[in-house]
Amino acid sequence: MSRSLLLSLCLALPALFPMPSRAVPPAVPTDDPQVAAAYAADQRERADLAQQTSKDALRSFAERLAAADAARRRVVMDALRDGRLRTAADYRHAATVMQHGQAAGDYALAHALATMGGALAPDDRDLRWLAAAATDRWLLAHRQPQWYGTQPVCDARADPPVCRLDVAEGAVDDAARAAAGIAPLAELRDQADARARQLGEQLRGAKAAAR
Repeated sequence: MSRSLLLSLCLALPALFPMPSRAVPPAVPTDDPQVAAAYAADQRERADLAQQTSKDALRSFAERLAAADAARRRVVMDALRDGRLRTAADYRHAATVMQHGQAAGDYALAHALATMGGALAPDDRDLRWLAAAATDRWLLAHRQPQWYGTQPVCDARADPPVCRLDVAEGAVDDAARAAAGIAPLAELRDQADARARQLGEQLRGAKAAAR
């Protein structure tokens, strides 16, 4: 074989049998910023509840919060429609926003989102708590006793205020509650009573300051 022919073959081989390229690892999905911002606002505004010191202030706060919650649910629905929920945090943020809705459909979607997030992060107890809380809210929306006891229903108009915790006995046990990061039922009832007392003290303090 001539030297020129050998050289031509050597030059042609890379074109015929290209070297395998290095595998490019898939990009790690990042949290959706709009859903994350909606979640942050949801939590920040709810932290202001303790600052409301009268029944009128509580009513006005609830009205403003309901309007803001509705806007945040639209953010979540847009992200869901556009396929932007990709991380466990996305699903946790979206589930939190939806479970603060006002209709049974909101709570059903919150449960589905928390369940989807749990598939991505099986050890995330917050997502299990959200699934349980959404279940309780869905049941209350259908005028049924809740299962886990995550949702005390407080009435600030009563004198003194009361926080009811209607739970279907035996629907789930304390072991199931513990798996979702929820306290035993007896402790939940004590917490509801404590919340009612705190609300009463908050309103009494407001009345005394107004005199």
